[in-house]
Amino acid sequence: MTDAPASDPARTGPHVLLIGHDEMTGVVQRALRDAGAIVTNLRDPPDAAIRTALARRDPVDTVVVISKDDHVSLRNALVVEGVVPGIPLVVTVFDRDVARKLGEAVRNLRVISMADVVVPSIAAACLDHSPLSLHRTPNGFKAIRPGSEGPEIVALDLPRRGLVARMISGIVAFARPFDLSAKILVSGLVGFFAILALEVAMTAAFLHEPFVEAVYTATKTIVTVGPNPHIDAGPDWFQLFSSAMMVAGLAFTALFTAGVVNRLLDRRLVAIVGRRVAPRADHVIVVGLGQVGLRLCLLLRELGQPVIAIESNRDADYVSRAKEYGLPVVIGRGGSLALLRRVSTNRARALAAVTSEEIENIAIVVAALSCRADLRTLLRAGQGDVTNETRSLLKLGVVRDVYRIGGTLIAAMALGSEAREAFLHEKVVYLVTPDGRIEAFAPGGATA
Repeated sequence: MTDAPASDPARTGPHVLLIGHDEMTGVVQRALRDAGAIVTNLRDPPDAAIRTALARRDPVDTVVVISKDDHVSLRNALVVEGVVPGIPLVVTVFDRDVARKLGEAVRNLRVISMADVVVPSIAAACLDHSPLSLHRTPNGFKAIRPGSEGPEIVALDLPRRGLVARMISGIVAFARPFDLSAKILVSGLVGFFAILALEVAMTAAFLHEPFVEAVYTATKTIVTVGPNPHIDAGPDWFQLFSSAMMVAGLAFTALFTAGVVNRLLDRRLVAIVGRRVAPRADHVIVVGLGQVGLRLCLLLRELGQPVIAIESNRDADYVSRAKEYGLPVVIGRGGSLALLRRVSTNRARALAAVTSEEIENIAIVVAALSCRADLRTLLRAGQGDVTNETRSLLKLGVVRDVYRIGGTLIAAMALGSEAREAFLHEKVVYLVTPDGRIEAFAPGGATA
């Protein structure tokens, strides 16, 4: 299906061929037409329709390809390049490897990932209430905050956790494991060593054995690989005590073994130690592990912030990617009070609801605030009436209209802007150029 170019004779702007049919496409189309461009929209076109659109009498100046599926974007971009080699192209691609290969194959191409565009403004809201977005520089990140003369780029003041704090956090996470199998494993391990320590202390104190020999004989006795002659010749009460310790040691060993077997046989997305351990304090909870959720988790971790993701679909594409990146992932419904309590919402730094369903995001935030009223929350929005409805609920958290932010940036790029970042402030979308200039996107014509 094709939307013909606008026929308004007053329009003298560039002719843009827009390929796509989702919500983002609609935002891009409106932004382009508001800026004076002539737009032809092809919705899920076959190759022949793309060739026909490019061969019309009215020449196309720029082509924009938008799709949530990278393989669709890749195919359409290659078709366009095959028909009109070298024509300016703006293409949305999430996978960075696909983007790199596409850049090698197509000339005059600008690749953009919608997740990379909107995530800096979402991450900024997770870190603090005042930043509008984050700006990446060769030396790290800076914050974009409201200023007296408009948004301005300032230093990003992020508290960094020291070595001691990280060690304490790791110990707490190990002592309070997230899932049942980990609890069984840790309980068995801690219980066994507690029994061993008690047996060593009693043996050294009452049988007067040297410490090293006490450790050796106690271990041998608990794991039932050999007798302890000192106990055999000891008092009756000590023999009863040692018997009880052997039974308890056997029980804790069984618990530990059961936990190990369970974790080996099942796919685990949260670890007991390491990068995938579930943080227990001062962390960010990301609900929804799609393109935006995954990029948000990676950016927060790059900023040194502990993060845990919640995803309802165990078989979702990005769950496996998150595991490869070492991100802890919990499978479950983000609006579940029981699950939110399990991920330590009461001690979290912030919660970001970034699923693709706005109603679901609102429900998640309501549930999170019922767990902790002062929790910093963020809503992903961007679907027309639902967005307006969400904006009336700002008391539930910060709202980020991802479609307007991303769609406006794509439109600006199609019109020749060098900007690679964008954010929304007081109903105006601002563009950020690579050299750090901030300019508002003006509907009357490009930027101001």
